[in-house]
Amino acid sequence: MRSLKPISVSPMGNRLKNVSLLEPIAPGAFSATYRPARRCSAHFNSWLSPADANLLLRKQTCLAIAQKNYARAIALLNRLIAYEPESAEHYANRGLMHYSLTQIDQALADYSHALSLSPELDKAYSNRANLHATQQNWAAALADYDYALDLNPLNIRARINQAITFREMGEYEEALACLDIAMLFTPASATLYAERGRTYHLQGEWNCAIAQYNKALSLIRVAQQDLTQNDVLMDRVLKWMTSFQ
Repeated sequence: MRSLKPISVSPMGNRLKNVSLLEPIAPGAFSATYRPARRCSAHFNSWLSPADANLLLRKQTCLAIAQKNYARAIALLNRLIAYEPESAEHYANRGLMHYSLTQIDQALADYSHALSLSPELDKAYSNRANLHATQQNWAAALADYDYALDLNPLNIRARINQAITFREMGEYEEALACLDIAMLFTPASATLYAERGRTYHLQGEWNCAIAQYNKALSLIRVAQQDLTQNDVLMDRVLKWMTSFQ
C-alpha cells in the first residue's frame, strides 16, 4: 500500500488553520496569529518576551518542516508543548512528524492525546486513520475516517484516503462511492479522476479506467497552478496506464 498523504494541522492558530504545516509559511503571515506563551525559555536571549520566544519557536518549527528536518521539528514541538501542554494542535503536529519518520507508536500516542484534548480536531482523526490504514488496521482506519468526515464533510483529502483504503481492501464499489461524493465538492479535480481510474483499473473495468485516466491527464495539462504536484500526479497516471500493456 502506498503511503497515504497526511492531513497536516497548522500550529499557528485559527487564522492559519487551512495552511498545511508541510508548506513554507509566507513572510508576514505570522502577525497576530499566535497565543502568548506562559513563560519564556531560558535558552532564548533575555531581550525576547515570552510571546516573541513562542513565536520564534513556531517559525523555526515551520522552517524545519519545510526543510523536511522532522527530527528537529519534533524537538521544537517538544518545547512548544512544554509552553502549551493543553494545545491539541501541537500534539497532532508532532504526531505527523513521527509519522513522517515511520515512528508509528509515537505518532499514534500523539494523535490520540491530541484527540483527548480536542475531540473535534478532524485532521487528527484523518491522520490517525492514515496511520491505521498503512498498518492494515482497516476497521480502525475506517472508523477514524468516518469521525473526520462527520466533523468536516469538506475534508476532501480524507475522502480520497478513505477511498484508497477501501480499494486496498478490495472494496471497489465503496471506494468509487467515496470518490463520487468527493467529486460533488471538487468536480474538476485531476486527483479524483486519477484515483477513480485506478479503482476501475483494479476492478477490471478497463474502458472506464482509460476514460478516467485521460480526463485526469487533460485536467493536469490545463492546470496553471501547483505545477510540481501536477507533475507528480501525471507521472503516477502514466505509470498506471503503462501497466495495461
